[in-house]
Amino acid sequence: MVRRHASSPAFASAYVFPGGTVRADDLSFPVGEPEHLAALLSARSDTPVDAATGSALFVCAVRELFEEAGVLLARDSAGDLLRVDTSQTDLQELLEATRLSLQAAQTSLGQVLADHAWQPAFDRLVPFSHWITPRAIARRFDTRFFVAELPPGQSALHDTIESTEGVWLSPAEALQPEYHTVYATAQHLHRLSAFASVADLMDFAATKTIRMVSPEVNEHAEGLRVSIRADIAESW
Repeated sequence: MVRRHASSPAFASAYVFPGGTVRADDLSFPVGEPEHLAALLSARSDTPVDAATGSALFVCAVRELFEEAGVLLARDSAGDLLRVDTSQTDLQELLEATRLSLQAAQTSLGQVLADHAWQPAFDRLVPFSHWITPRAIARRFDTRFFVAELPPGQSALHDTIESTEGVWLSPAEALQPEYHTVYATAQHLHRLSAFASVADLMDFAATKTIRMVSPEVNEHAEGLRVSIRADIAESW
């Protein structure tokens, strides 16, 4: 998880999963089978997407994971998952410089991959959920969450532009009071805490139904209360 800067306009100081916003170059990324990616997002979901949107969401997920956590889901020219071993200092330096260029929008994910004959490993991303910020909130987000297993030979490292810290935590640890999380993050952590291993989680994620969640905010005597519709509270 990465910790947002205290001055961030959204989720200041909160611990969040790496992620971000679809950019124009995500929409123009040359995807060979966009219909296939859209089908992966739509088949188990009650909110299907078209081919252009579906492929852009996958591209954005790969790019943002690299930008915010330093993990690049890609395959080399031989089709093997990209490894970044500690001995490969030249590759480490290349990826760090590339990451900064992506963050500054000085290059695109498509250009980065083309320069090195790499291909995005979209198959490593499994659609997990779909959340939309409550109508009562001023800054609203329409967000698709994915789960992915860390590729062998890679290490996660937070960036220093949008976040101030990066930590590996079990879901139970991340739910402790010392780690400030927003409602959507906490609800995902509760779901993740039910699984004993990454393999168990990935098996579940590949077959679960995806119900769109837009929490409700209601005022009570003790203050505002956020809740999920009862009919999907345990099955989103």
